[in-house]
Amino acid sequence: MGVVDPVAEDFPHASVLEGIRFTAQIGAPNVILGLFTKRELPSRVAATLGTDYLGYRLVEGMVRSYGPGPFYVRVARDEALLLHNPDDIKFVLNGSPDPFASDLEPKRKGMAAFQPDALTISRGEIWADRRKFAEYVLDSTKPLHRLAQAFVNVAKETAEQLATETIRWQNFNAAFQRLTRRVVFGDRAADDTQLTETLIDMMSAGNKLPGEPAPEDAEFIQRIEGDLVHPDPNSLASLVASAPTAPDVKPATQMVHWLFAMGDTLAVNVFRALGVLGTHGEQRHEVEVEMANKDIGSPKGIAGLEYLAGCVSEAMRLWPATTMFGRVAIRDVQFPSGAVLPEGRQVLIYNVFNHRNRDRIPYADKFSPGEWVSGDAGSNWSFNFMSHGTQVCPGYGLSIFLGQAVLAHLIDRGTPEVSGTRLDPTKPLPYSLDPYGFRVDMKPLS
Repeated sequence: MGVVDPVAEDFPHASVLEGIRFTAQIGAPNVILGLFTKRELPSRVAATLGTDYLGYRLVEGMVRSYGPGPFYVRVARDEALLLHNPDDIKFVLNGSPDPFASDLEPKRKGMAAFQPDALTISRGEIWADRRKFAEYVLDSTKPLHRLAQAFVNVAKETAEQLATETIRWQNFNAAFQRLTRRVVFGDRAADDTQLTETLIDMMSAGNKLPGEPAPEDAEFIQRIEGDLVHPDPNSLASLVASAPTAPDVKPATQMVHWLFAMGDTLAVNVFRALGVLGTHGEQRHEVEVEMANKDIGSPKGIAGLEYLAGCVSEAMRLWPATTMFGRVAIRDVQFPSGAVLPEGRQVLIYNVFNHRNRDRIPYADKFSPGEWVSGDAGSNWSFNFMSHGTQVCPGYGLSIFLGQAVLAHLIDRGTPEVSGTRLDPTKPLPYSLDPYGFRVDMKPLS
Protein backbone atom coordinates (compact mmCIF):
# COMPACT_ATOMS: atom_id res chain seq x y z
CA MET A 1 0.00 0.00 0.00
CA GLY A 2 3.02 2.29 -0.22
CA VAL A 3 4.91 4.39 2.27
CA VAL A 4 2.70 6.41 4.58
CA ASP A 5 3.25 10.17 4.60
CA PRO A 6 2.76 11.31 8.22
CA VAL A 7 1.70 14.79 7.12
CA ALA A 8 -0.79 13.66 4.45
CA GLU A 9 -4.12 15.43 4.42
CA ASP A 10 -7.03 13.98 6.35
CA PHE A 11 -10.33 12.72 4.99
CA PRO A 12 -13.38 15.00 5.35
CA HIS A 13 -15.53 14.57 8.46
CA ALA A 14 -19.32 14.50 8.48
CA SER A 15 -20.99 16.64 11.14
CA VAL A 16 -21.88 15.48 14.63
CA LEU A 17 -25.57 15.67 13.75
CA GLU A 18 -25.04 13.53 10.65
CA GLY A 19 -23.19 11.02 12.81
CA ILE A 20 -26.11 10.85 15.21
CA ARG A 21 -28.48 10.33 12.31
CA PHE A 22 -26.23 7.68 10.75
CA THR A 23 -26.11 5.79 14.04
CA ALA A 24 -29.87 6.05 14.55
CA GLN A 25 -30.98 5.34 10.97
CA ILE A 26 -28.37 2.80 9.85
CA GLY A 27 -26.16 1.53 12.68
CA ALA A 28 -28.83 0.86 15.31
CA PRO A 29 -31.35 -0.80 12.92
CA ASN A 30 -28.64 -3.25 11.81
CA VAL A 31 -28.24 -4.34 15.42
CA ILE A 32 -31.96 -4.43 16.16
CA LEU A 33 -32.74 -6.48 13.05
CA GLY A 34 -30.03 -8.97 14.01
CA LEU A 35 -26.48 -8.96 12.69
CA PHE A 36 -26.43 -12.71 12.02
CA THR A 37 -30.01 -13.92 11.91
CA LYS A 38 -32.86 -11.53 11.18
CA ARG A 39 -35.69 -11.09 13.65
CA GLU A 40 -39.13 -11.28 12.04
CA LEU A 41 -40.99 -8.46 13.82
CA PRO A 42 -38.20 -5.85 13.52
CA SER A 43 -37.70 -6.85 9.87
CA ARG A 44 -41.36 -6.28 9.09
CA VAL A 45 -41.45 -2.99 10.96
CA ALA A 46 -38.29 -1.76 9.22
CA ALA A 47 -39.74 -2.59 5.80
CA THR A 48 -43.01 -0.81 6.65
CA LEU A 49 -41.19 2.31 7.87
CA GLY A 50 -38.85 2.39 4.86
CA THR A 51 -35.70 2.26 6.98
CA ASP A 52 -33.43 1.39 4.06
CA TYR A 53 -34.77 4.25 1.97
CA LEU A 54 -34.19 6.70 4.81
CA GLY A 55 -30.65 5.39 5.16
CA TYR A 56 -30.09 5.80 1.43
CA ARG A 57 -31.28 9.41 1.48
CA LEU A 58 -29.04 10.27 4.43
CA VAL A 59 -25.92 8.84 2.79
CA GLU A 60 -26.84 10.38 -0.56
CA GLY A 61 -26.83 13.81 1.05
CA MET A 62 -23.52 13.23 2.80
CA VAL A 63 -21.87 11.92 -0.38
CA ARG A 64 -22.88 15.10 -2.20
CA SER A 65 -21.53 17.21 0.65
CA TYR A 66 -18.25 15.40 1.38
CA GLY A 67 -17.47 13.34 -1.75
CA PRO A 68 -16.17 12.38 -4.20
CA GLY A 69 -13.83 10.40 -1.93
CA PRO A 70 -14.33 8.63 1.42
CA PHE A 71 -15.28 10.58 4.52
CA TYR A 72 -15.55 9.94 8.22
CA VAL A 73 -18.91 9.52 9.90
CA ARG A 74 -19.44 8.90 13.60
CA VAL A 75 -21.05 5.54 14.47
CA ALA A 76 -21.97 5.51 18.15
CA ARG A 77 -18.73 6.54 19.94
CA ASP A 78 -16.24 6.05 17.10
CA GLU A 79 -15.64 7.50 13.67
CA ALA A 80 -15.48 5.16 10.67
CA LEU A 81 -14.49 5.85 7.08
CA LEU A 82 -17.47 5.48 4.73
CA LEU A 83 -16.66 4.29 1.21
CA HIS A 84 -18.91 4.98 -1.77
CA ASN A 85 -16.59 5.48 -4.76
CA PRO A 86 -15.95 2.17 -6.58
CA ASP A 87 -12.24 2.99 -6.94
CA ASP A 88 -11.86 3.34 -3.18
CA ILE A 89 -13.90 0.19 -2.58
CA LYS A 90 -11.62 -1.68 -4.96
CA PHE A 91 -8.55 -0.32 -3.16
CA VAL A 92 -9.80 -1.59 0.18
CA LEU A 93 -11.25 -4.94 -0.87
CA ASN A 94 -8.19 -5.81 -2.94
CA GLY A 95 -6.21 -5.14 0.22
CA SER A 96 -8.08 -7.63 2.39
CA PRO A 97 -7.27 -9.18 4.77
CA ASP A 98 -3.98 -7.25 4.91
CA PRO A 99 -3.90 -4.33 5.59
CA PHE A 100 -7.72 -4.26 5.71
CA ALA A 101 -8.87 -7.09 7.97
CA SER A 102 -12.49 -8.21 8.13
CA ASP A 103 -12.56 -9.10 11.84
CA LEU A 104 -14.21 -5.96 13.19
CA GLU A 105 -14.87 -6.26 16.91
CA PRO A 106 -18.69 -6.62 16.71
CA LYS A 107 -18.37 -9.25 13.97
CA ARG A 108 -15.71 -11.15 15.90
CA LYS A 109 -17.70 -11.08 19.14
CA GLY A 110 -20.89 -12.18 17.40
CA MET A 111 -19.40 -14.95 15.30
CA ALA A 112 -17.64 -16.29 18.39
CA ALA A 113 -21.03 -17.70 19.40
CA PHE A 114 -21.45 -20.01 16.41
CA GLN A 115 -18.21 -19.96 14.38
CA PRO A 116 -15.22 -18.75 16.39
CA ASP A 117 -12.80 -20.18 13.79
CA ALA A 118 -14.53 -18.57 10.81
CA LEU A 119 -12.62 -17.81 7.64
CA THR A 120 -14.25 -14.37 7.52
CA ILE A 121 -12.67 -13.29 10.83
CA SER A 122 -9.22 -14.76 10.14
CA ARG A 123 -5.94 -13.04 9.31
CA GLY A 124 -2.54 -13.86 7.86
CA GLU A 125 -1.45 -17.45 7.32
CA ILE A 126 -4.48 -18.77 9.17
CA TRP A 127 -6.76 -16.99 6.71
CA ALA A 128 -4.75 -18.34 3.76
CA ASP A 129 -4.98 -21.93 5.06
CA ARG A 130 -8.71 -21.72 5.70
CA ARG A 131 -9.29 -20.07 2.33
CA LYS A 132 -7.48 -22.91 0.51
CA PHE A 133 -9.68 -25.45 2.27
CA ALA A 134 -12.89 -23.62 1.34
CA GLU A 135 -11.85 -23.05 -2.27
CA TYR A 136 -11.02 -26.74 -2.70
CA VAL A 137 -14.29 -28.10 -1.33
CA LEU A 138 -16.43 -25.43 -3.00
CA ASP A 139 -14.54 -25.62 -6.32
CA SER A 140 -14.32 -21.82 -6.26
CA THR A 141 -12.01 -21.55 -9.27
CA LYS A 142 -13.91 -23.97 -11.51
CA PRO A 143 -16.80 -23.14 -13.87
CA LEU A 144 -18.82 -26.08 -12.49
CA HIS A 145 -18.62 -27.90 -9.19
CA ARG A 146 -17.51 -31.53 -9.56
CA LEU A 147 -20.75 -32.64 -7.82
CA ALA A 148 -22.96 -30.32 -9.88
CA GLN A 149 -25.18 -33.09 -11.23
CA ALA A 150 -26.09 -34.28 -7.75
CA PHE A 151 -26.84 -30.71 -6.74
CA VAL A 152 -29.08 -30.15 -9.78
CA ASN A 153 -31.04 -33.26 -8.78
CA VAL A 154 -31.52 -31.89 -5.26
CA ALA A 155 -32.60 -28.50 -6.61
CA LYS A 156 -35.12 -30.12 -8.95
CA GLU A 157 -36.70 -32.13 -6.13
CA THR A 158 -36.81 -29.00 -3.96
CA ALA A 159 -38.57 -27.00 -6.68
CA GLU A 160 -41.05 -29.77 -7.48
CA GLN A 161 -42.17 -29.90 -3.87
CA LEU A 162 -42.45 -26.11 -3.55
CA ALA A 163 -44.44 -25.84 -6.79
CA THR A 164 -47.30 -27.81 -5.23
CA GLU A 165 -47.68 -25.33 -2.35
CA THR A 166 -48.43 -21.68 -1.78
CA ILE A 167 -44.87 -20.47 -1.35
CA ARG A 168 -44.30 -18.25 1.67
CA TRP A 169 -40.98 -17.27 3.16
CA GLN A 170 -41.41 -19.79 5.97
CA ASN A 171 -41.80 -22.88 3.79
CA PHE A 172 -39.39 -21.59 1.16
CA ASN A 173 -36.72 -21.10 3.81
CA ALA A 174 -37.43 -24.55 5.27
CA ALA A 175 -37.05 -26.08 1.79
CA PHE A 176 -33.72 -24.31 1.29
CA GLN A 177 -32.51 -25.43 4.70
CA ARG A 178 -33.31 -29.00 3.64
CA LEU A 179 -31.53 -28.46 0.31
CA THR A 180 -28.52 -27.10 2.19
CA ARG A 181 -28.29 -30.10 4.50
CA ARG A 182 -28.42 -32.40 1.46
CA VAL A 183 -25.76 -30.44 -0.43
CA VAL A 184 -23.43 -30.24 2.56
CA PHE A 185 -23.99 -33.66 4.18
CA GLY A 186 -26.06 -35.72 1.75
CA ASP A 187 -29.55 -37.18 1.71
CA ARG A 188 -29.34 -38.74 5.15
CA ALA A 189 -29.22 -35.23 6.65
CA ALA A 190 -32.30 -34.07 4.72
CA ASP A 191 -34.66 -34.31 7.68
CA ASP A 192 -32.20 -33.34 10.40
CA THR A 193 -34.05 -30.16 11.26
CA GLN A 194 -32.52 -30.19 14.73
CA LEU A 195 -29.14 -29.41 13.20
CA THR A 196 -30.56 -26.28 11.56
CA GLU A 197 -32.53 -25.26 14.63
CA THR A 198 -29.43 -25.50 16.81
CA LEU A 199 -27.47 -23.33 14.40
CA ILE A 200 -30.26 -20.73 14.35
CA ASP A 201 -30.25 -20.67 18.16
CA MET A 202 -26.48 -20.16 18.16
CA MET A 203 -26.71 -17.39 15.57
CA SER A 204 -29.43 -15.72 17.65
CA ALA A 205 -27.02 -15.84 20.57
CA GLY A 206 -24.46 -14.22 18.26
CA ASN A 207 -26.78 -11.24 17.78
CA LYS A 208 -26.00 -10.34 21.40
CA LEU A 209 -22.22 -10.19 20.64
CA PRO A 210 -21.22 -12.49 23.54
CA GLY A 211 -17.55 -12.85 22.54
CA GLU A 212 -17.55 -16.56 23.43
CA PRO A 213 -18.98 -19.80 22.01
CA ALA A 214 -22.64 -20.55 22.63
CA PRO A 215 -23.31 -23.43 25.08
CA GLU A 216 -24.33 -25.69 22.18
CA ASP A 217 -21.14 -25.09 20.17
CA ALA A 218 -19.04 -28.09 21.26
CA GLU A 219 -21.86 -30.60 20.77
CA PHE A 220 -22.81 -28.99 17.45
CA ILE A 221 -19.27 -29.38 16.09
CA GLN A 222 -19.16 -32.99 17.32
CA ARG A 223 -22.32 -33.72 15.32
CA ILE A 224 -20.73 -32.33 12.17
CA GLU A 225 -17.55 -34.32 12.80
CA GLY A 226 -19.71 -37.43 13.07
CA ASP A 227 -21.17 -36.71 9.62
CA LEU A 228 -17.64 -36.56 8.22
CA VAL A 229 -16.69 -40.09 9.28
CA HIS A 230 -18.59 -41.85 6.46
CA PRO A 231 -19.68 -38.99 4.19
CA ASP A 232 -22.28 -39.26 1.45
CA PRO A 233 -20.37 -39.38 -1.89
CA ASN A 234 -22.76 -36.79 -3.37
CA SER A 235 -22.10 -34.18 -0.68
CA LEU A 236 -19.54 -31.49 0.04
CA ALA A 237 -18.61 -33.54 3.10
CA SER A 238 -17.18 -36.22 0.79
CA LEU A 239 -14.49 -33.79 -0.41
CA VAL A 240 -13.21 -32.83 3.04
CA ALA A 241 -10.82 -35.76 3.49
CA SER A 242 -8.85 -34.86 0.35
CA ALA A 243 -8.87 -31.08 0.97
CA PRO A 244 -5.68 -29.23 1.92
CA THR A 245 -5.54 -28.73 5.66
CA ALA A 246 -3.25 -27.23 8.29
CA PRO A 247 -3.24 -27.25 12.10
CA ASP A 248 -5.45 -24.15 12.12
CA VAL A 249 -8.04 -25.70 9.76
CA LYS A 250 -10.66 -27.80 11.51
CA PRO A 251 -13.05 -28.90 8.74
CA ALA A 252 -16.17 -29.11 10.89
CA THR A 253 -15.79 -25.53 12.10
CA GLN A 254 -15.31 -24.24 8.53
CA MET A 255 -18.47 -25.96 7.28
CA VAL A 256 -20.71 -24.02 9.65
CA HIS A 257 -20.52 -20.98 7.39
CA TRP A 258 -21.84 -22.93 4.41
CA LEU A 259 -24.86 -24.05 6.41
CA PHE A 260 -26.11 -20.55 7.14
CA ALA A 261 -24.91 -18.93 3.91
CA MET A 262 -26.78 -21.43 1.72
CA GLY A 263 -29.70 -22.13 3.99
CA ASP A 264 -30.60 -18.59 4.96
CA THR A 265 -28.82 -15.88 2.95
CA LEU A 266 -29.12 -17.62 -0.42
CA ALA A 267 -32.71 -18.58 0.33
CA VAL A 268 -33.92 -15.01 0.84
CA ASN A 269 -32.15 -13.83 -2.31
CA VAL A 270 -33.74 -16.54 -4.45
CA PHE A 271 -37.17 -15.95 -2.90
CA ARG A 272 -36.95 -12.26 -3.75
CA ALA A 273 -35.83 -13.13 -7.28
CA LEU A 274 -38.88 -15.36 -7.64
CA GLY A 275 -41.11 -12.55 -6.37
CA VAL A 276 -39.77 -9.97 -8.79
CA LEU A 277 -39.97 -12.43 -11.71
CA GLY A 278 -43.62 -12.94 -10.82
CA THR A 279 -44.29 -9.23 -11.29
CA HIS A 280 -41.99 -8.47 -14.24
CA GLY A 281 -43.43 -10.22 -17.26
CA GLU A 282 -40.85 -9.00 -19.76
CA GLN A 283 -37.92 -10.33 -17.75
CA ARG A 284 -39.75 -13.58 -17.00
CA HIS A 285 -40.33 -14.03 -20.75
CA GLU A 286 -36.58 -13.62 -21.32
CA VAL A 287 -35.97 -16.38 -18.78
CA GLU A 288 -38.50 -18.67 -20.47
CA VAL A 289 -36.93 -18.07 -23.89
CA GLU A 290 -33.50 -18.82 -22.48
CA MET A 291 -34.73 -22.00 -20.78
CA ALA A 292 -36.39 -23.28 -23.97
CA ASN A 293 -32.98 -24.04 -25.47
CA LYS A 294 -31.36 -25.58 -22.40
CA ASP A 295 -31.42 -28.97 -20.71
CA ILE A 296 -32.18 -27.84 -17.18
CA GLY A 297 -31.64 -31.36 -15.91
CA SER A 298 -27.92 -31.04 -16.60
CA PRO A 299 -25.29 -28.87 -14.89
CA LYS A 300 -24.20 -27.45 -18.24
CA GLY A 301 -27.78 -26.48 -19.03
CA ILE A 302 -28.23 -24.72 -15.68
CA ALA A 303 -24.89 -22.93 -15.93
CA GLY A 304 -25.88 -21.71 -19.40
CA LEU A 305 -28.84 -19.79 -18.00
CA GLU A 306 -26.89 -16.55 -17.79
CA TYR A 307 -29.94 -14.29 -17.81
CA LEU A 308 -31.49 -16.27 -14.97
CA ALA A 309 -28.23 -15.95 -13.04
CA GLY A 310 -28.54 -12.22 -13.65
CA CYS A 311 -31.99 -12.33 -12.04
CA VAL A 312 -30.48 -13.78 -8.85
CA SER A 313 -27.70 -11.20 -8.88
CA GLU A 314 -30.18 -8.38 -9.46
CA ALA A 315 -32.26 -9.45 -6.47
CA MET A 316 -29.09 -9.31 -4.37
CA ARG A 317 -28.17 -5.91 -5.77
CA LEU A 318 -31.61 -4.40 -5.22
CA TRP A 319 -32.15 -5.88 -1.75
CA PRO A 320 -28.77 -6.91 -0.30
CA ALA A 321 -29.08 -9.34 2.59
CA THR A 322 -25.90 -7.77 4.00
CA THR A 323 -26.79 -4.10 4.06
CA MET A 324 -23.45 -2.95 5.45
CA PHE A 325 -20.07 -4.55 6.12
CA GLY A 326 -16.65 -3.31 7.08
CA ARG A 327 -12.91 -3.69 7.36
CA VAL A 328 -10.39 -2.49 9.93
CA ALA A 329 -6.90 -1.14 9.20
CA ILE A 330 -4.21 -3.30 10.82
CA ARG A 331 -1.66 -0.51 10.30
CA ASP A 332 -1.60 3.06 8.97
CA VAL A 333 -2.66 3.01 5.31
CA GLN A 334 -2.27 5.78 2.76
CA PHE A 335 -5.08 5.98 0.20
CA PRO A 336 -4.44 6.97 -3.44
CA SER A 337 -5.62 10.50 -2.58
CA GLY A 338 -2.78 10.83 -0.08
CA ALA A 339 -5.01 10.81 3.00
CA VAL A 340 -4.04 8.33 5.72
CA LEU A 341 -6.31 5.93 7.57
CA PRO A 342 -4.76 5.29 11.00
CA GLU A 343 -4.25 1.80 12.38
CA GLY A 344 -7.37 0.49 14.12
CA ARG A 345 -9.83 2.68 12.21
CA GLN A 346 -12.82 1.01 10.60
CA VAL A 347 -13.94 1.25 6.99
CA LEU A 348 -17.64 0.83 6.19
CA ILE A 349 -19.28 -0.16 2.90
CA TYR A 350 -23.00 0.58 2.89
CA ASN A 351 -24.47 -1.64 0.20
CA VAL A 352 -27.93 -0.10 0.33
CA PHE A 353 -26.54 3.17 -1.04
CA ASN A 354 -23.75 1.84 -3.23
CA HIS A 355 -26.03 -0.66 -5.00
CA ARG A 356 -28.60 2.05 -5.78
CA ASN A 357 -26.45 5.14 -6.28
CA ARG A 358 -28.55 6.96 -8.87
CA ASP A 359 -25.66 9.27 -9.79
CA ARG A 360 -23.58 6.28 -10.93
CA ILE A 361 -26.05 3.55 -11.92
CA PRO A 362 -28.54 4.33 -14.71
CA TYR A 363 -30.70 1.30 -13.78
CA ALA A 364 -30.38 1.87 -10.03
CA ASP A 365 -34.03 1.28 -9.13
CA LYS A 366 -34.97 -1.10 -11.94
CA PHE A 367 -34.82 -4.87 -12.25
CA SER A 368 -32.17 -5.21 -14.96
CA PRO A 369 -30.81 -8.78 -15.23
CA GLY A 370 -29.39 -8.09 -18.68
CA GLU A 371 -26.75 -5.84 -17.11
CA TRP A 372 -25.14 -9.00 -15.71
CA VAL A 373 -25.06 -10.61 -19.15
CA SER A 374 -24.18 -7.87 -21.62
CA GLY A 375 -23.47 -4.92 -19.30
CA ASP A 376 -20.74 -4.19 -16.77
CA ALA A 377 -22.59 -5.11 -13.58
CA GLY A 378 -20.39 -8.13 -12.93
CA SER A 379 -17.23 -5.98 -12.85
CA ASN A 380 -18.75 -3.04 -10.98
CA TRP A 381 -17.09 -2.57 -7.58
CA SER A 382 -20.17 -0.76 -6.31
CA PHE A 383 -21.93 -4.13 -6.02
CA ASN A 384 -20.68 -6.12 -3.05
CA PHE A 385 -23.44 -8.49 -1.94
CA MET A 386 -20.81 -11.28 -2.03
CA SER A 387 -17.92 -8.88 -1.35
CA HIS A 388 -15.20 -8.56 -4.00
CA GLY A 389 -11.47 -8.93 -4.40
CA THR A 390 -9.31 -11.35 -2.43
CA GLN A 391 -12.01 -12.01 0.16
CA VAL A 392 -14.88 -12.52 -2.26
CA CYS A 393 -17.17 -15.27 -1.00
CA PRO A 394 -15.57 -18.61 -2.00
CA GLY A 395 -19.06 -20.06 -2.44
CA TYR A 396 -20.20 -17.31 -4.83
CA GLY A 397 -20.31 -19.52 -7.92
CA LEU A 398 -21.98 -22.45 -6.18
CA SER A 399 -24.59 -20.19 -4.59
CA ILE A 400 -25.60 -18.62 -7.90
CA PHE A 401 -25.69 -22.08 -9.49
CA LEU A 402 -28.03 -23.46 -6.81
CA GLY A 403 -30.25 -20.39 -7.11
CA GLN A 404 -30.39 -20.80 -10.88
CA ALA A 405 -31.26 -24.48 -10.55
CA VAL A 406 -34.14 -24.00 -8.11
CA LEU A 407 -35.61 -21.07 -10.05
CA ALA A 408 -35.31 -22.88 -13.40
CA HIS A 409 -37.19 -25.90 -12.13
CA LEU A 410 -39.85 -23.75 -10.46
CA ILE A 411 -40.47 -21.76 -13.64
CA ASP A 412 -40.46 -25.00 -15.62
CA ARG A 413 -43.44 -26.08 -13.51
CA GLY A 414 -45.51 -22.91 -13.80
CA THR A 415 -45.85 -19.15 -13.83
CA PRO A 416 -45.19 -17.38 -10.51
CA GLU A 417 -48.15 -15.29 -9.34
CA VAL A 418 -47.33 -12.91 -6.51
CA SER A 419 -49.71 -11.54 -3.89
CA GLY A 420 -49.13 -9.39 -0.83
CA THR A 421 -46.80 -6.89 -2.48
CA ARG A 422 -46.78 -4.74 -5.59
CA LEU A 423 -43.61 -4.44 -7.61
CA ASP A 424 -44.47 -2.24 -10.57
CA PRO A 425 -42.03 -2.55 -13.50
CA THR A 426 -42.92 1.01 -14.58
CA LYS A 427 -41.97 2.58 -11.24
CA PRO A 428 -38.81 2.66 -9.08
CA LEU A 429 -38.58 -0.51 -7.01
CA PRO A 430 -38.77 -0.16 -3.23
CA TYR A 431 -35.63 -0.20 -1.12
CA SER A 432 -36.99 -3.01 1.06
CA LEU A 433 -38.72 -6.24 0.08
CA ASP A 434 -39.92 -7.96 3.22
CA PRO A 435 -39.81 -11.73 2.61
CA TYR A 436 -42.57 -12.19 5.19
CA GLY A 437 -44.80 -9.78 3.28
CA PHE A 438 -45.58 -11.67 0.06
CA ARG A 439 -46.40 -15.13 -1.23
CA VAL A 440 -46.11 -16.89 -4.57
CA ASP A 441 -48.34 -19.46 -6.25
CA MET A 442 -47.01 -21.36 -9.24
CA LYS A 443 -49.79 -21.35 -11.84
CA PRO A 444 -49.44 -24.56 -13.87
CA LEU A 445 -48.50 -24.09 -17.50
CA SER A 446 -51.41 -24.70 -19.86
